[in-house]
Amino acid sequence: MKKIMAFMTIGIFSLPAVASDAYGDPFEGWGFVKDDWQVVCDNTLTCRAAGYADESMFDMPASILLTVIPKKALPIAQIQFLSETSDKTYHSAELWLNGKNQGMLQPDADGSAYDLTAKQTQHLINHARQNTKIEIRAGDKNWSISDKGMSAVLLKLDEVQGRVGTPIALVSQNHTSKQIPKSAKPKPIIKKAFSYSEKENKTLSASKQAYFQVNINKWIDIDAKELIGSEDDMGDCELINPKTDAYQRMQEYSSDRLDWEFTAADAKHTLASHLCWQGAYNESYGYWLIDNANPRSSQLITTAGNDYSDGEIWAMHKDRGIGDCWNHAIWVWNGQTFAKSEDSSSGMCRGFAGGAWDLPTYVSEVIKNDSKAQ
Repeated sequence: MKKIMAFMTIGIFSLPAVASDAYGDPFEGWGFVKDDWQVVCDNTLTCRAAGYADESMFDMPASILLTVIPKKALPIAQIQFLSETSDKTYHSAELWLNGKNQGMLQPDADGSAYDLTAKQTQHLINHARQNTKIEIRAGDKNWSISDKGMSAVLLKLDEVQGRVGTPIALVSQNHTSKQIPKSAKPKPIIKKAFSYSEKENKTLSASKQAYFQVNINKWIDIDAKELIGSEDDMGDCELINPKTDAYQRMQEYSSDRLDWEFTAADAKHTLASHLCWQGAYNESYGYWLIDNANPRSSQLITTAGNDYSDGEIWAMHKDRGIGDCWNHAIWVWNGQTFAKSEDSSSGMCRGFAGGAWDLPTYVSEVIKNDSKAQ
């Protein structure tokens, strides 16, 4: 992350300013957000800009996604929209910009979205610097996608990919400050190592379980500020420490014991987990990797996990209680540690069950090892 932030700040004083009420880092979470638009970029420098219907249009949600590859002039554009009926596909849907018909929308291969043609995409980009009424019309139905924040978000995307003042800029071609377009970065490669699977059921012996339970607090600093926070700030794993108010309240109102759990990852490593926090719709566990030969060197993997299976730790959380948007991350066992393999959200909470899009901040290529060697 430090390297990413470094190149983002280079030349910051020579770039055009974005709207002051915008917020967020393009490489984290929901990314950079302005009004009804957001841009999320991943570690390969691919950026995805998404615009949505105004929040008041909750009964007719619509969204457009622009996937922008570094150094490629034209984004890949898609549109989704839903109605009160269960039928998601309209074969006569049209794109309209400022009251002008831009042609039919073509359903993609699985019918879950619509692909814009290169001409339709270019028209949309050309309208980004002005007030634009973006509509989808199908029969007697009409959906609107807000243009509020579109220009600021695409300008931020230009900055991140080094497009400002270049012919391939989305909204800043004529700016006097000129950048050098950045190249795409390769996906990290993770070689997934052998781990015990659920089918193999390699459970720890009772004596081993007891040994870990008695000694775990010697190997992990449960008083660490990162975990329990301070008087003013909540930490990432308050329920790990019996001295915290959160732990005491949990024990007072719940009959569940806040115990550690231990799972054999392979013959030489154990995964320790503990409930960190719990809310109305979400909860998370901390996961620590223990080297059985040197347990004092335990390594914290995440305090946001939900599940572990077959060499993968998963974290999945609702961004809103009704479940119309999510975020998730995965860590994969590589024989030495659990390396993050992906991190993404489904975008802003705007009425799509499960979210409108997949907007990753981290991607990788996982190569599976079928060997049974331990």
